[in-house]
Amino acid sequence: MITKPLHELRVCLVAAPLVARTGVYRSARQTVDEARRQGLPWSLVLGVSNRADGEPNGPVEEWVDEFQCEPASLIGVFRLRGLLADNVHVHTSDLIISLNPQTDMALAMLNKPWVAYLRGLPWPAPGESPASKRLIWRSLEQLSLLRSKEAWVTTRVLQRQIPKIHEPRLLPAGIKRIERSYDGVEQRHRVVWAGRFNRDKNPDLFLEIMSTRDLSRLTGIMYGTGPLKEALSSRCSNNVAVGEWVAPERLWDHCLVYLGTSHREAFGRSAVEAAMSGIPVVLSNSFGAAELLITDSALAERFILPNNEPDRWIRAIVDLYSDPSLRAALSDHVFLNAQKLTIQSSVAQIVQRVPEIV
Repeated sequence: MITKPLHELRVCLVAAPLVARTGVYRSARQTVDEARRQGLPWSLVLGVSNRADGEPNGPVEEWVDEFQCEPASLIGVFRLRGLLADNVHVHTSDLIISLNPQTDMALAMLNKPWVAYLRGLPWPAPGESPASKRLIWRSLEQLSLLRSKEAWVTTRVLQRQIPKIHEPRLLPAGIKRIERSYDGVEQRHRVVWAGRFNRDKNPDLFLEIMSTRDLSRLTGIMYGTGPLKEALSSRCSNNVAVGEWVAPERLWDHCLVYLGTSHREAFGRSAVEAAMSGIPVVLSNSFGAAELLITDSALAERFILPNNEPDRWIRAIVDLYSDPSLRAALSDHVFLNAQKLTIQSSVAQIVQRVPEIV
């Protein structure tokens, strides 16, 4: 048992390998930035693929170590174990917080106290990879979790997917606070989708919805990068544009509503950013943040929807476009709930748990 004062406990966040400089990459840096701002001696270790999309975190700080790390199945896990064993931030930490499955497996082979902070289902879902690979990966991850001090999850959706033997504790993730830019009163015409262009994010549903006659008066824009981008660009209707990421404060310019169409979304950073900006959101029922942002049962019935009922999505958008009182009500509702999902609240929850672990 470590008896240091709380403000002297050295916590190190680790995520490797990362194939994009987006959600976990940005969130980890912002979390440690906030902890350092509060005078806490936290550090950050990031292993990033050479092919990763997005811009590097900045500025460079002595408490951040970012290095190249490529996904390489089990061989990659053993390589990562060696890299972490030699890392000064990992070596001198009192507690390590792992942010992805490969890091979990690598840390399980080290004699250091660590916590698994699960941001998504830590093994392939059915249909994502061959059954044999899913079984091996799931078995290795569950064995690794048994060696962690605790397992944390960001949402109730994810909490329900993790076996109870691991006793997953709910610690919602947070984002950097954003100023509110919309109150729902003004009528707008832009529908926004933002995420990685891959199967998990289900961008095809957005294209299907926006191509209908009922929404022909509205314009859709899809922000992101990923393997499906070119195919989506060639199939989108005349009222939809496919673009690159823009600065976070520009994502919601002229936005009427954000659509989160994912088949699988453990948290949903873009949805929280939209809500914190006052943008109404319509989310799939597999979206982790959905139950955190839309807590009223009547609103949830209308705006947390299954992916296989596009007509309900279209009705939701039409209702928001045509009813200013409904727009304002949903804007207020998600904005207020998003205030509980800030980086400050995330750091506060971690700080509360750390002394109970070390």
